[in-house]
Amino acid sequence: MVKLIVKAGPIAAIFIAWLYTYYQGLATAVNIWTISEIFNHCFLVIPISFFLIYQKRTQLSQQSFAVNYWLLLPLVATLVLYTFGSVGDIRLFMHVATFVSLPLLIWFVIGNKAAKIIAFPLYFMLFSIPFGEQLIPYLQEITTDLAVPLLELTGIPVYRNGLYLDIPEGRFLVAEACSGISFLITSVVFGHLYAYISFSSLSKRLLFIGISLIVPIIANALRVYGIVLIAHLTDMEYAAGADHLIYGGVFFAIVLFLLIMIGEIFRDKTGITESQQPMGKESVGEKSVNINNTPVMTTVVIILLFTSQSFWWSTIINNQAILTGDALTVDFKVLPFEVKEERLISWRPDFSKASNIQQGVIKGSKPKENIDVFIATYFGGEGELISSGNRLYSADRWTLIKDIKISIDEDKEVQLIKIVSPSGQYRYILYWYQFSNEVFTNKIKLKLYQTWMAMLGQTPKSAIIALSVESGQKMADIIAMLKGNVIILQDSIKD
Repeated sequence: MVKLIVKAGPIAAIFIAWLYTYYQGLATAVNIWTISEIFNHCFLVIPISFFLIYQKRTQLSQQSFAVNYWLLLPLVATLVLYTFGSVGDIRLFMHVATFVSLPLLIWFVIGNKAAKIIAFPLYFMLFSIPFGEQLIPYLQEITTDLAVPLLELTGIPVYRNGLYLDIPEGRFLVAEACSGISFLITSVVFGHLYAYISFSSLSKRLLFIGISLIVPIIANALRVYGIVLIAHLTDMEYAAGADHLIYGGVFFAIVLFLLIMIGEIFRDKTGITESQQPMGKESVGEKSVNINNTPVMTTVVIILLFTSQSFWWSTIINNQAILTGDALTVDFKVLPFEVKEERLISWRPDFSKASNIQQGVIKGSKPKENIDVFIATYFGGEGELISSGNRLYSADRWTLIKDIKISIDEDKEVQLIKIVSPSGQYRYILYWYQFSNEVFTNKIKLKLYQTWMAMLGQTPKSAIIALSVESGQKMADIIAMLKGNVIILQDSIKD
């Protein structure tokens, strides 16, 4: 018992240090698991992983543990990534660092040979990362692309306008809830687990994982098709309201059942889990684990590493807190055109935590030539310019149908999106991000650059500038109308 405590104590100290260092990443991940039904399954991932490790206890007990100090390099990389994510509030980076560092720590402590025995459980821990919501727009497009031909083959007249589907009986929107992201993520996680349990061949495992990826995408398109078909046949009496969400739950159960049936056809007849392997002459209780390296030294190294990260992060945050200054603004009075300041309620841009917001209308000779102007500026760490909570338009009233990058002149580019309302109104929004004197159109590049500057102790002023026109005119005409205003605004907002 004393030997066990001596060996287990340092290992426990390592994981307590991990828990303390990555607490914020764990807390934010658990919050997402709780509030998003897409990631409810993540609560089971770590327990399942440790259960799978427990099943390998006999093989592990027969293997000497040897600390692999080479893994300090990727562990340091995860700490840097975690610090970068914390400073920039990039939750994905924080979660990746948190749940990649956990299997790396286990691998570090037990060494290569022992880690090879539990390779899949260590890999399975990565499914704790709440990632995948970024795929929703693409899944919406794929679902719509697959559903429309099916409706046409059935003889149902359908007109597609972006993500809207119009049939004689009514209109449908392939919304985020219809993207099938929950089906897809849960199916892939289930596919990996089932493949590990049921197949010993790597080729079979990869094939089943591929099937678990394709089947939910096709099945979700069939679900959307079925909803529209039922609504068509019943004159919108059924499947047009909340009841189609119930159909979705039932359909998902059918998808899982289908995956299991496919797996059972090819499943290996002999089991592969530890409990089905011969135990040998020695029982689990008769074999002890040998640790070849000094556990105290290993613990000291890890704790010093984690402590250094905490000190570095605190220094960066303290430097950000003392920064002061004014937000970028544009003096509408000195512009070569008149801007009537009024709230833009038609497309409802939302950057509520900005340091300063300016909005108004450039009046044209005709109402259809009016140009909306929106500028949200930030300084000194107040709010986040690039945040999931910020919206260029109300998603309840508009749906995106086109998103392209256009050149204003040789060295200036802006982003142009086209959106449509349920009533068929079109609106163009031309926008860009200003970071000090730099112009960005890519949110990811800007966020990474902002975070890098913050880690260097600098927080320059930043802003988003948007011009918008509600019109059914050709895109080329809209761009020609806005170009001159873009150049003037880009020049006027510079320091």
